[in-house]
Amino acid sequence: MKHVFFLLWIGIGCSWSLAQKDLQEFSYENFMKQVMEHHPYAYRAEIVQQMGTSNLLTSRGAFDPRVFGNIDQKYFDDKQYYSRTYGGLKIPTWYGVSVEAGYSQNEGVFLNPENRTPDAGLWYAGLRVELGNGLIINQRRATFEQAKLQAEITGIERTILLNELQRDASVSYWKWQQAYFELRVYEQAFENAQFRLDAVKQAALFGDRPYIDTLEASMNLRNRSISLLQARNTLLNAELKVEFYLWSNGFIPLELENAFPEEQRESTSSVLLSHLDSVLIHHPFLQIEALNVAQQKVDLQWKREQLKPKITLAYNLINEPISGNPLSNYSPANYTWGASLSYPILTRKERGGVQMSRLKLQDQELKLKTTMADLRYTIGATLNAYTTLIDQLEETRKFTELNQAMYDAEITLFSLGESSIFMINSRESEWLKAQIQLIRVHAEQQTMFSELQYQMMAHS
Repeated sequence: MKHVFFLLWIGIGCSWSLAQKDLQEFSYENFMKQVMEHHPYAYRAEIVQQMGTSNLLTSRGAFDPRVFGNIDQKYFDDKQYYSRTYGGLKIPTWYGVSVEAGYSQNEGVFLNPENRTPDAGLWYAGLRVELGNGLIINQRRATFEQAKLQAEITGIERTILLNELQRDASVSYWKWQQAYFELRVYEQAFENAQFRLDAVKQAALFGDRPYIDTLEASMNLRNRSISLLQARNTLLNAELKVEFYLWSNGFIPLELENAFPEEQRESTSSVLLSHLDSVLIHHPFLQIEALNVAQQKVDLQWKREQLKPKITLAYNLINEPISGNPLSNYSPANYTWGASLSYPILTRKERGGVQMSRLKLQDQELKLKTTMADLRYTIGATLNAYTTLIDQLEETRKFTELNQAMYDAEITLFSLGESSIFMINSRESEWLKAQIQLIRVHAEQQTMFSELQYQMMAHS
């Protein structure tokens, strides 16, 4: 009868794989492809970059040529008091110079004499030059320079957002994988406990085993049942988390349907280590901080420019058109010109602005250095943890194999009548813990690898 019992024992374990025949493997590669192409965060990353481009386009508008015109008339008591008409084109340039050309025609009984023009009106063309404050850099140029740098920042922010999405989605997949294979272990353990209880009951009926063994086997089954329920709940929650990252076209959430994760495998960091030395040079976090420094330098340059006096010089050639030709009867002796000067005597506002901008620049430069130091530490610590997990995984695998060998040996002893249900359950519990530990170290290694990829921005 003991040999029949032993044959029942070794037949355990085939039913689980048959129950999985309707499921399909959802590989990590396919999962990440779906995430990176369809998740709303991926679309948001594109929007962030487009916002930077739009802001740059807006700042370029300060250099757009501008058409202007105006007409102003007054009639009273059957008289035309005045009629003032003018229009033209103004073209700002990169430096503090703008080109302007236009036409004006003024008439009326009570028109100010200085505004009077020939009947055909006057054409004019000339320059407006900022000789002091605004010549080297002005508000519109400073805004454009900062917008250009901001566009670069948003491009890098897009990279960071995609890397964050990659990291977070990967972690959810590894946790799902861990929960799935833990459930497989607990289901197999439950089936083993159920077979064992049935076999012990049958052996007790024939007098081959004492009835107290049925109590031991029944307690073990209840314990396995509790662990199985907990594992199922963990898997359900892990599946919900995975589904958070499954979308279609950024708007339609998807569900896991008859899917299971790929087999656990070891990751490799050889690709990451091959460009480890260049990480701190091209890392997106450092690039953003460096661009923030550049933006602050532009602001400081503009603040220093405001310490200069505002000196504006305007010069326009004027000419009366003959037969509609603005160039006929041209003479360089006909022109208008003007100059203006403005300067705050104490310059407290301007000096305060320079001082504040300089302090912000120093603060930003310090932030750049601390970010570099923080990255160096974080990447190093993550790499150390990952390397340790590789060694830990190998040791855990060996430990699991030894526990399985002990469990198999105990079953053999039991078949020979030299062991007990208690020892079988004890050996199986240790083997079960080792299997779970192996699965968890696998998942932790994969998770740490995803974190290492994120820290090094390996997907950028």
